[in-house]
Amino acid sequence: MISRHRLSFCLLGLFLTCTLQAQEYHGTTGLMQVPSAEMDSAGMFRVGASFLHQDFLPSQMRRKNTFGYTLGLTVFRWLEMSYSCALLYMHKNGDASEPMGYYNEDRHVNVKVTPLYEGRWWPSLAVGMDDVGRFDRIKSGTNTNNFFQNIYVAATKHVDIRGYELGAHLSYRYYSSNANSDRRGVAGGLSLRPAFFRPLRIMGEWDGIGVNVGADVLLWRHLFAHAVLVHGHGFTGGLSYHYQLKY
Repeated sequence: MISRHRLSFCLLGLFLTCTLQAQEYHGTTGLMQVPSAEMDSAGMFRVGASFLHQDFLPSQMRRKNTFGYTLGLTVFRWLEMSYSCALLYMHKNGDASEPMGYYNEDRHVNVKVTPLYEGRWWPSLAVGMDDVGRFDRIKSGTNTNNFFQNIYVAATKHVDIRGYELGAHLSYRYYSSNANSDRRGVAGGLSLRPAFFRPLRIMGEWDGIGVNVGADVLLWRHLFAHAVLVHGHGFTGGLSYHYQLKY
């Protein structure tokens, strides 16, 4: 028979899929807002949509909660690429005299590379860039419309504790826009997969501004759901479909 605490975790996973690996709003693997050095298996294709709380977004977009969608692919074991889009809440045609609404969208490409895989005594390492664009803007720190643009390096180490997988994740990010300088610097968090329900992952992280907590779960091999409590008060979450391509 299933013990009460095991049943509770299973019901939690099912609840998450009904109310709705993260960084699904970017289409890449990671924690919630913070990147990690984890990578999906080669050939994993992801398509999904998310509700995004304004505090989860770059500072230039923190006017209103919004929505986004993503397409992602782990091209090789060491390379992930994705295409992301987020709706922009703004004046129609950029004219301050016009009404506010979701009249535009921000589209960007993300790339992540893992040069070092995790070993018994060392962590995995990853380098990546969200909102791939001109490097001179990264260097100068100019304020552009590349809202999500940042370069990062991340490290991840997992430890098995009686079947429970504990992950420690640390990253350093540099956002190109001075408007996002509050998120430049060190970020990181912890993840936990329970021994009795490995598809479920529980997470906590410091994103450079505040603390996020959440969980994600993969059910029936394809349906992936994630839910996040942003800075203790805002909800972000969504659904995606995962499919393993064979090549």
